[in-house]
Amino acid sequence: MERTLEQKVQALWDEREVRQLMATYVQYGYSRSWENVPGLFADRDDIWIDCEGFGIFDGPKGIHTFFVDWHHSMEGDGRGMFALHLLTTDIVEVALDGQTARGLWISPGAESRRRADGEGLEAYWIWGMYAIDFIKENGVWKFWHFRIPHLFVCDYHHSWVDVDRLPMGSGIGNDGRPTADRPSSFPPTFFGSEKRTAAFFDPPRPYRTEADLKGFWGGE
Repeated sequence: MERTLEQKVQALWDEREVRQLMATYVQYGYSRSWENVPGLFADRDDIWIDCEGFGIFDGPKGIHTFFVDWHHSMEGDGRGMFALHLLTTDIVEVALDGQTARGLWISPGAESRRRADGEGLEAYWIWGMYAIDFIKENGVWKFWHFRIPHLFVCDYHHSWVDVDRLPMGSGIGNDGRPTADRPSSFPPTFFGSEKRTAAFFDPPRPYRTEADLKGFWGGE
């Protein structure tokens, strides 16, 4: 698949815009500006967020439920809350027609959350990935399908091996934890002492149009 010089320049600009969108999302999460996150998604009914351990939340209502309602409920008045999810190893592939894109990041993170037993705060390591479908809407790149596969969650005092047999994030206070609309679209990626690392989330590959990647990363 060969691009003209003009197409190459446009693809480079599109990749920049996709990375800017992701960086904006991370900043909103760090500042707890969750009410701004839904605006980063396309104005479509087929948008969704698929978070491991939860499942898929569909449409604008699902996006608002997961990012705004739940996060604000879980964080309460915000005192002591901290969430930083870094972006590394980014791989962005823009379709030849310039209308959609795929992005894959490994994300090391750290959080402080209220303890499930109500006894103050606990510090956590939380590592995962972002595997996202992007779509261009009125010339602007937006989130379309947003996947968060988790790799491990453990408190600061124990390793991911120590907490291997515990449910993911079981020590975190999950006030108002929402119920997903349907199961996840991808197999579990969470660490297990008896599991081998899976390669389900392959790096995005060059493609011409969205039809070429039907079913990629378990998509619809």
